[in-house]
Amino acid sequence: MTTGGRRLTPSEREEIISCAATGESLTAIGARYGVTRQAIRAVLRRNGVPPRRTGTLTDNQRNEVLHRFLGGASLNQIAAEFGVTAPAVRGLLTRRGIEIRSVSHGLRHDAFDNFDPETCYWIGFLFADGCVSYRPGHIPQISVGLAARDREHLVALRSFLGCDNSISATSPTHGSCQFSVRSHRLADRIVELGRYQQAVDGRLVGSRDFWRGVVDGDGSLGIYRRPAPSTRSLTQFRVVGRRHVLEEFVAFLEREGIVGLSVRPHRSIFTVGTTCGPAERIARLLYEDAVMALARKAEIAARMIARQRGAA
Repeated sequence: MTTGGRRLTPSEREEIISCAATGESLTAIGARYGVTRQAIRAVLRRNGVPPRRTGTLTDNQRNEVLHRFLGGASLNQIAAEFGVTAPAVRGLLTRRGIEIRSVSHGLRHDAFDNFDPETCYWIGFLFADGCVSYRPGHIPQISVGLAARDREHLVALRSFLGCDNSISATSPTHGSCQFSVRSHRLADRIVELGRYQQAVDGRLVGSRDFWRGVVDGDGSLGIYRRPAPSTRSLTQFRVVGRRHVLEEFVAFLEREGIVGLSVRPHRSIFTVGTTCGPAERIARLLYEDAVMALARKAEIAARMIARQRGAA
């Protein structure tokens, strides 16, 4: 999609859908990506995301909003349930004289300050699947959405961050669950480590845990049957993302003795992929004895590692 010469990449469009699902305004999203509100609305429409309701809530709905918030539901969760924006919910609560919870209970604002294995993993995961949002007058937000089958991974992320924020119910439109936190320190940290810039922090690029997080967020591992008449199968590895991140990944693999891979354009994003022996070596490098991993990808990686050992 092109707006005023600005073409959104597929990964940016996915980030836009994720940000919109958290209740962020279309105007704010458009400003961050350098496109108009109408362009953001078009992205959502083409991906089957219904428009937000602009009409007023009934008196019963307003009372239910108050009840849900006082019961512990977040602004974003309430907004999703009632088909309105989070700012609209905030405005209703403010007019009713209710104090807005601005800080998540127990949230570890220093969670990304060190580089231990689990921290590096979650930073990598948010590099791939997370969205950092800044809006004037609001605390920055980090949001992430996963398919319903991976909901427990959001539970693990919430546990790591030490907060009690709710995880949304599965969206009937795109089948994903949403989780978000607000923190100046956490958002700034993700950005300064290289999430959107042209250089990834050097303390991350040598961490297999960081790269496993990236792959869990935007990669795939698989064992596939070869075309007939062959009865054998082959293993495959692939990851997509921003070019500067994938170039660091290829350099990391080369330092670990896995050579011959390159960053290739794929439509408007970039990809690194391989099959058979190299794919199995990557799986072993990233997933063997891992401190944290997405369960379904860890299970596939374990099968790939077993194949490599069997062939040795």
